[in-house]
Amino acid sequence: MPVNNHIAQLIIKHLQDNITVEEELDLQRWIASDPQHRELFDRFTQHEVLQREMAAFSESNNRIQDQVYAQLPEVQEAIGNTSTAAPKRNWMRWASIAAAVLILGVLGLWYMLPKRTASTTVPEQQAPVANIIPAGGNKATLTLADGTVIDLDKAGNGEIAKQGKTSVNKKEDGQLEYRSAKGNGQHAIAYNLLSTPRGGQYQLLLPDGSKVWLNAASSIRYPTAFAGNERRVEVTGETYFEIVKNASKPFKVTIVPASGAADGTNAGRGGEVEVLGTHFNINAYGDEQPIVTTLLEGKIKVTPVELVSKPAASTSPSTTHRTYKTLSPGEEARINDKADVVVRKNVDTESAVAWMKGFFDFHQANIKTVMKQISRWYNVDVQYTAAVPAQTFEGSLDRNIPLNELLALLQQMGTTKFQIEGRTIMVK
Repeated sequence: MPVNNHIAQLIIKHLQDNITVEEELDLQRWIASDPQHRELFDRFTQHEVLQREMAAFSESNNRIQDQVYAQLPEVQEAIGNTSTAAPKRNWMRWASIAAAVLILGVLGLWYMLPKRTASTTVPEQQAPVANIIPAGGNKATLTLADGTVIDLDKAGNGEIAKQGKTSVNKKEDGQLEYRSAKGNGQHAIAYNLLSTPRGGQYQLLLPDGSKVWLNAASSIRYPTAFAGNERRVEVTGETYFEIVKNASKPFKVTIVPASGAADGTNAGRGGEVEVLGTHFNINAYGDEQPIVTTLLEGKIKVTPVELVSKPAASTSPSTTHRTYKTLSPGEEARINDKADVVVRKNVDTESAVAWMKGFFDFHQANIKTVMKQISRWYNVDVQYTAAVPAQTFEGSLDRNIPLNELLALLQQMGTTKFQIEGRTIMVK
């Protein structure tokens, strides 16, 4: 029986002395299934440890609550509504995650248990992780059609550029917005590039009203006005889309892996997503896993493509297409190194977009995968001073806490130790 919200609730009931016989049997079976479970149970049922954990995680727990409310305005509507109608499904999903994280934070479990190949004794207190590095935030640069680069961190709100008949505006909430002038006049084709660094994220409102979220170390290249019979953009890294429906002008996304080819060109495996109106997430970092497209709403076609040329500043890479696969909500498509599309059904779609809701969401993730995500979000490098620890992680963590707090959580729950030296994490 894995560590999950159910086990957390059983431990809380055990501490409160109101656990039923059946629940106590469940808890004892979990404790007996692994020596590490017994070790954790003994550790986190000590009152002095609980008090220390409650003090240590109180501030972070409040941040989780704030993040959930900020990202889900419908929650505020539901709270303000005196009717007995149930909140929306998405609110219920994320509220339950937040509640689980709060409960597990108090216990020191934090909805996460690293699995190790051998049982070892966790010391009562690990060495503290040095230095305080804040989490990432809204950071990006905008490259205009003429090559001008605008640092959006430093740009004021309001109109920051004019691209033909389209105005580029930075809104107070940090979103970049494109507004095309009304009328039947032809728009000159011009392309802009929005790029986030490591430690950055950003939101974009395209000329057709479609919304795009960029994760750290990602980019999107797009026209300042959608002319012709299609809407096409090009992305690297991780992006989430909410596309405005337009049956006569399909929306197409060319996916370029962020790692690129060995020769520095865009040659290599990529993909294309075609949609009419839908919500989906694309993860194309390249150094973490195959290209993954996850569909939340609507219907899309995912096609593996071979990127065969390096594009000029005003063109997209030329491509060779292969057989496509059609996705329905709750499915994901993986493009492997053989340019085949493998479709998985009944996936956890909310996990795919946890990053834009302020969480790391790990599912049997090894430490290298965990460190890659941390490295991008906190803009730090990672060095392994010994053999890579054999641990996997399962659960959700707040992406808005300082790096030293996050590493302290990982360090406390496993045998791996971390040290921050400058902007490098030393994994020991």
